[in-house]
Amino acid sequence: MLKCVKFAELPVADQDRALNFYTEKLGLQVAQDAPYKDDWRWIELAVPGAETRILLTQQTGEVKSDMPRLVFIADDVEAAYRKLSARGVVFTKEPSKAPWNPGQTFAQLCDSEGNGIVISTS
Repeated sequence: MLKCVKFAELPVADQDRALNFYTEKLGLQVAQDAPYKDDWRWIELAVPGAETRILLTQQTGEVKSDMPRLVFIADDVEAAYRKLSARGVVFTKEPSKAPWNPGQTFAQLCDSEGNGIVISTS
């Protein structure tokens, strides 16, 4: 039956800016970068060690939202927060206990395109 999700779409206005953010700041790897349509590229990003990829799709309309578009799992949210902050990532919420799950820690940030991202323990 179903095995895994190959990719999830993430809307971006500027692929180069988003590509830089996700590779240089978050440490993702380029799995595919090929011409696609109308000066747009098919860019899939991989999280090292994970099967699911992120596809940078063309943004249509407003992106801003309180709801996260991506949730990354980290063994240690505080360590990820320190490492990413040192790379220039600006967080909108510092690591704290999740009110929906007392045993869970999370932090929030926005990417270069305004997409909300959560880093959380599992």
